[in-house]
Amino acid sequence: MNPTPWYKNFWPWFLMFFPVVTIIACVFLVIFAVGNGPDMVVDDYYKKGKAINLELSKFDKAKALYLHGDLQVENDYVKFAFTKGDHSNVKALKASFYHRTIKKFDFDTTLLPNANDEFTAILEPIQQGAYTVFLEPMDGSWKLKENIQLPTKHNIQISPEYK
Repeated sequence: MNPTPWYKNFWPWFLMFFPVVTIIACVFLVIFAVGNGPDMVVDDYYKKGKAINLELSKFDKAKALYLHGDLQVENDYVKFAFTKGDHSNVKALKASFYHRTIKKFDFDTTLLPNANDEFTAILEPIQQGAYTVFLEPMDGSWKLKENIQLPTKHNIQISPEYK
């Protein structure tokens, strides 16, 4: 009687199946993890901390000018109107929208004044989600910030209080 070769038996293949599947799954998991790293990780915390201190002085400047306004963001349109404060030197505003978790949804736009003393811009369609909006003049002398949820039909009141 001749014994059958090992590769024609069921049990060696059954015992090799689970380790091979585990190794293949680990390889795919490592490739997926390396290719989809978090966007929110900062490499140089010290430099980032110094930049935060500069930003806080810009918020203090907006507070000193007592700047308040209403922001309206629709799907393809953004409008900002000052309600209080000294905004006589503002010729245009830079609005930066930062998605809270997905960097590819971040965008900037320039708001230009119209005849109604409002600053407006046309946008590409916006992805829904939680955004942080920064408003500042083109010279960057002061800055306003607000956390918003898009899309929204309501006016968002922006004040110089840092949140």
